[in-house]
Amino acid sequence: MREKLFKVEWHHSVEMKIRLPNGREVEAEQVDFEVVREDWNEYKLEDGTVLKFKAIVTDIIRTEEYDPTTGNPIYHVRSTNILRVKVPEHLRRLPPSGKRKEEGVEVG
Repeated sequence: MREKLFKVEWHHSVEMKIRLPNGREVEAEQVDFEVVREDWNEYKLEDGTVLKFKAIVTDIIRTEEYDPTTGNPIYHVRSTNILRVKVPEHLRRLPPSGKRKEEGVEVG
């Protein structure tokens, strides 16, 4: 398996306020990080389709809040998802000829 190496540059932390899911605003700090490993999760569906999924972290934010049971700081992670799909030939359907669109598909 091929591994990619990334050059990581450390920057100063950025202080901010973020809104929690309950609507409360809390102080937070963007924390710099180093990518140690980003693996693919692979799922084989009953129809033979193989989905490969990877979450790529873009920001890590540490809030002023702490977990009451562990005492650990509470983090929010911002990420983007990548999905690769390998579909068996018998499940593929191409649009009628002449009407094929060359557009990407957004997966939410």
